[in-house]
Amino acid sequence: MRGDPAAARFAAMRSGYESHYLRAVAPGGGLGFWLRHTVHVEPDEPPLASTWFTLFDADAPGPVAAKETVEGPPTSDPHWVGIAGSTLGPTRATGSITPPPDRVHVHLPVSWDLTFLGEPELEHLPSPWLYAVPLPRTKPVSLHPSARFTGTVTVGHRAVEVDGWQGMVGHNWGSEHAERWIWLHGIGFAGEPSSTWVDVVLGRVRVGGRTTPWVANGTLSVIGERRRLGGIARARATRVEERRDGARVHLPGRGGLAVDLEVVAPPERCVAWLYAEPGGRGRGHVDTSDPDHPRHSGAPDHRTPVAHHDHTVTNCSIADLEMTVTQPRGRRHVVTSTGQAAYEIGTRERPAEVPLQPWPDGAAARPTSTTGTGPGAPAS
Repeated sequence: MRGDPAAARFAAMRSGYESHYLRAVAPGGGLGFWLRHTVHVEPDEPPLASTWFTLFDADAPGPVAAKETVEGPPTSDPHWVGIAGSTLGPTRATGSITPPPDRVHVHLPVSWDLTFLGEPELEHLPSPWLYAVPLPRTKPVSLHPSARFTGTVTVGHRAVEVDGWQGMVGHNWGSEHAERWIWLHGIGFAGEPSSTWVDVVLGRVRVGGRTTPWVANGTLSVIGERRRLGGIARARATRVEERRDGARVHLPGRGGLAVDLEVVAPPERCVAWLYAEPGGRGRGHVDTSDPDHPRHSGAPDHRTPVAHHDHTVTNCSIADLEMTVTQPRGRRHVVTSTGQAAYEIGTRERPAEVPLQPWPDGAAARPTSTTGTGPGAPAS
């Protein structure tokens, strides 16, 4: 890839989106967080910049989520991105989200101050030139596919000390989301060093009115040795079986390598967000007056699609993962990560059992600032 893989791209877009994000999880699993800084670009409109935060705790009723959206371009220099006082740069992330005065009785303020160091970047696409051409429409990069975090995350009156937590830092941008996608990130494998990890994105895209099969792009690292997984040439051998609580994924690699991933993400450990399609093509609005919305019924109707062009994204950053690595000569090695993996799926339909967070996205967040925090599973 030409240029800095972390550099902001939104200024060169007429229509599109960009996301700088990170995740980290406590040693032993079951407690972690996910933080995103996004920019939504529409033709002839000021950019919309959002900060998203989720705390996952396996011992809690559900995740705690927060989001703030402001109108106007985010800052970059000397950081990768800065939005409403929250910044993310090469070694540090700081920021906060404070609910408006009329919501303090139901929402919690959140803040974070973190430093991190990580492994060299991973370009998911197999060739550098693919980052400079229109297709694929999404450009993913893991700036640090494995990183160590230190600092503090505060949710309400709860201060969580982050001391050597493992995680990752990522960056993606594009003109359009895939029709359907999955992101899998595996760290914290029992008996393995931190240099053993897996990081893969899978997508199905719309081409000529049809949806392609799953195409995977990712990497397996075994004690620091990286092996490429997936690719369009191996799409026919790539298999995905979705479940209500995760997925089973088969990923072919070069030279006869194969990786099988069994991920378990219980609905009560997941958060669900609305992602608007770039360019104002989607509604980007969560209809909380709908009796099926979790604010009223506790579980949205999974048969009801979200607005045309929009996606629902379900993320669990404390998922369980079993990884089976099969070498070319048939040798198999099985490792497990308990409560430390990330599983994300982007779909057109609502999740069956995960309440959709109430904040709008994209054009629906304009023209006023939309800010707030709230519990993910119990009472969004």
